[in-house]
Amino acid sequence: MQILDPKALFHWADYLVLALTLGISLLVGLYYGCFGTKQKTDLEYLLANRQMKTIPVAISLIAGFISGITLLGTPADIYSYGTQYFAIVIGIFFMAFAISYLYIPVFVNLGVRSSFEYLNVRFNDNAVRTLSAVIFLLDAILTIPLYVYVPCLALEQVTGYPRNWIALIVMIVTVTYTTLGGLKAVIWTDAIQMVIFCLPLIIIAVLGTIAVGGWHVVWEEAAKGGRLEFFNMNPSPFERTSFFAAIIGGFFHWTGYNAVNQTCVQRYLSVPTLRAARTTAYIFMVGVIGIITFCTYIGLVMFAYFRDCDPLAAHLVATSDQIVPLFVMKVEEGLHGLPGLFMAGVLSAALSSISVALNSSAGVVLDDLYRPFIKNDISELKGAIFAKVACVILGVLCTGLTMAMSGLQYMIQVAMTLMGIAAGTQFGITSLGMFNPYANWKGALTGGIASLVVMGWISVGNEIMSIEGRLNYPALPVNVSGCVPPLAPVVMPTMDPTVLPIYKLSFLYVALCGWIIVMVVGSVVSLMTGSTDVDALDSNTLTPPVAKWHRKRQASRKAASLSSERLDRISISTLSVTGNYKQA
Repeated sequence: MQILDPKALFHWADYLVLALTLGISLLVGLYYGCFGTKQKTDLEYLLANRQMKTIPVAISLIAGFISGITLLGTPADIYSYGTQYFAIVIGIFFMAFAISYLYIPVFVNLGVRSSFEYLNVRFNDNAVRTLSAVIFLLDAILTIPLYVYVPCLALEQVTGYPRNWIALIVMIVTVTYTTLGGLKAVIWTDAIQMVIFCLPLIIIAVLGTIAVGGWHVVWEEAAKGGRLEFFNMNPSPFERTSFFAAIIGGFFHWTGYNAVNQTCVQRYLSVPTLRAARTTAYIFMVGVIGIITFCTYIGLVMFAYFRDCDPLAAHLVATSDQIVPLFVMKVEEGLHGLPGLFMAGVLSAALSSISVALNSSAGVVLDDLYRPFIKNDISELKGAIFAKVACVILGVLCTGLTMAMSGLQYMIQVAMTLMGIAAGTQFGITSLGMFNPYANWKGALTGGIASLVVMGWISVGNEIMSIEGRLNYPALPVNVSGCVPPLAPVVMPTMDPTVLPIYKLSFLYVALCGWIIVMVVGSVVSLMTGSTDVDALDSNTLTPPVAKWHRKRQASRKAASLSSERLDRISISTLSVTGNYKQA
């Protein structure tokens, strides 16, 4: 559905801004691929020889996890459901410290190249490593098209060009600079793209505030419309968004992705020291909180702007995710280039997420799904070539899936479902290895499979109920009194009371539930099948607090053993002396 005549929306200046965004990213990739060090080893291609600077890596982390979905979806969510989701920033704050002190030290001290290699070191078995790597790869293959599809849908809306052609151009550019430039190109283009998608957020927030009459009007209208909710203390896990879901569920959701997901671990390992890796996590936390804050405020500004006529009820947009582009075109009308700048920001956020996922996935194919199964390891140069070929193949596959997405009504739901399942399972398996020294590979494998099955059942059931219209989370009331022509009052959908409660589980708790299943099932199965020999375990494979206990335990046992040996020697000496005395 077109919200306005495309010719009235995009000026040539807007197209120029979009072209520059794609062109700059492509040039960075060409530079590192053709004029830089040319990525002669896979270590350089995938980890930049572990010599990257802290600031660009931190910016890359922010850019990689702030996608077009965030820029379009978060304001729309605040517009529809209020500010309770904003409490997730508290969970994100604690996430940074959990990552810095519980997870990053393990990867850095072991010197591994991926979170999946850690699993092989810890459990001494390729089965767990392969399972986690396959989950990650499938998750990436299905979510990359989602990252592409969302901004292309918005661009189709404001340009009139078919989304498939836009998607093809976007993927060609992204795959080219990611393949040629490797991690260095990805990180530096992320830094540039970060500026491109942050600038429009500030401009939109300022122009929107001016358009509605000031920030006090924004606050007043949000209060009158019931959008200011920060302390919904309903403890039910079936509440869509509550204070507890945002903080506890949000903590596990974000930590699950950012502590053990290879796209993040790869960046932590690209800096030279543990201190630098921790610093990147703190900067990442501050940046993400800042962007979510801006997106939340823009959601409130949109509500104040459309306070008299909800665009969804007025059929100006087909879905709530299209409210943001409509709002941008309204407040920036006549300001040529600014609408293009905003769309460039959305596109940049997508490019950064796509390139991060492609680069990490290529590394996983090489290090975790190919090298462990060949007898003779390939050279570093051949490894770099292999990773580049894998990047191209994955890019082509994801491009095809993006094309198919426009024809498959429910593919987006499938992709989003897999994201939650994958995060909880991977987080649980890695945490089991780090926090439970008695866990063995059988427990980790069984726990991982159990998490996949149970959370898959819940998530797929949730999506089926939603598709059938039986599972609805009614949005907050909207006003249509100012619409022209007049509209009837909006009737909000209701929840089908026959839906099983388990299918109503908040999306914020999916990762937490997956984590709990792996930890419980994995621990029980490990006890039943013979726990790991704790004395033979490397302390570096355990999270620092548990590693400290493990070292004390080993030192105590060693001291006891030495003491026992001394007593044995003394006893032998005493017996010898006694025997000699008797003989005398």
